[in-house]
Amino acid sequence: MLKSFTNSAPSVQLSHAVLCIVWNLTGIWQLSNGLQAIGPTASFAAIGIILALSGSLILGVRSKLVALYLSASGLLFLGAVSAIYGGYTKDPSLWPSEGWRYAGIVVNGIGVIGFGLALGHIKHLKN
Repeated sequence: MLKSFTNSAPSVQLSHAVLCIVWNLTGIWQLSNGLQAIGPTASFAAIGIILALSGSLILGVRSKLVALYLSASGLLFLGAVSAIYGGYTKDPSLWPSEGWRYAGIVVNGIGVIGFGLALGHIKHLKN
C-alpha cells in the first residue's frame, strides 16, 4: 500500500500545477476584462515557470533523475508555501472575496501535500 501511495506523488504535483495554471489564466482573463483577478498574482511568466517545472517533474520521474525531480519538487513546494503564507499575511483586498483567498490556500495546500508525497517517491525512483 505504501508503494502505491507514494506513486501518487507526481499525479498530485501535476494536479497542483494544472490548478495553478488555471488560476493564473483565470486571473489574466479577468484583468484583461477590467475585473479584479481572483488572487494577487496572475501572469504568463508564472504559467511558463509552472510548465517548465512540470516538464522537469515528468522528465525526472521517467528518467529516474532524482536530483531533477527533487529540485523541481522543491521549487514548486517553495512557490506553494509562499502563496499560502501570502494568503494569510497579505492585504485581503487583493482577493475579490474571502472565498477566493481560502481557495488559493487550498490549491497550494495540494502542492505542499504533493511535496510530502514526493519525499517518499524519491526512494521509489532510486529502485
